[in-house]
Amino acid sequence: MPWSDSLSPCGRAASTGGYALALVLAVSEIIILALALNPDVNADYRAYYIDRTTTCLNRDAVGSYTPSQTVSFRSDGAKQAVGMMVCGWSGPVADGTHSLGETSRLRLKIPSLRDGLTATLQMSAVIRPPQTTQRVMISVNGVRVHEVTLSSKDPTTISFAIPHAAFASAKVLEVTFDYRDGIPPSPAASKIYKRAIKLVSFRLDAG
Repeated sequence: MPWSDSLSPCGRAASTGGYALALVLAVSEIIILALALNPDVNADYRAYYIDRTTTCLNRDAVGSYTPSQTVSFRSDGAKQAVGMMVCGWSGPVADGTHSLGETSRLRLKIPSLRDGLTATLQMSAVIRPPQTTQRVMISVNGVRVHEVTLSSKDPTTISFAIPHAAFASAKVLEVTFDYRDGIPPSPAASKIYKRAIKLVSFRLDAG
């Protein structure tokens, strides 16, 4: 008598159930592996964690701001400053807010304006010989508006115009800082930990 014929109906049912369970587990593992290799995540998550094409992970941060108001990015202005910080920052601390990675972003609500803006920022360079300068490219809503080379650890005041076309009727202003010379804390450190500047204060004036 074949072995399979010797099983009782209960035994055959148990055996079939075992095979079915093994099949379900195998399929589940294949699905999990497929998701791990090609996860269904949003573009920001993919760019930061998977493709590593950015060091600035986007988040839904929009700070409030009134033109002609100076926002401190030291510890004393932390409450308002933190609300404006999207990504690429560490702090605020006593001497300012440190950049983190190769890009940093601020995002803030602005009232309707008919003219351009003048930005006034205080920032200092993070330098480590033989590197003695830091280049900073600044964009507003994707439009490049200024480039500066910092060479001092002491706060430096910079001012530049933001043309009205850079924000037009937009209700939100996104300011992006790109760093070409960021310094990693150690040779083996990931680029998301590079340091370039400390932002001390931020101000926008109409006209």
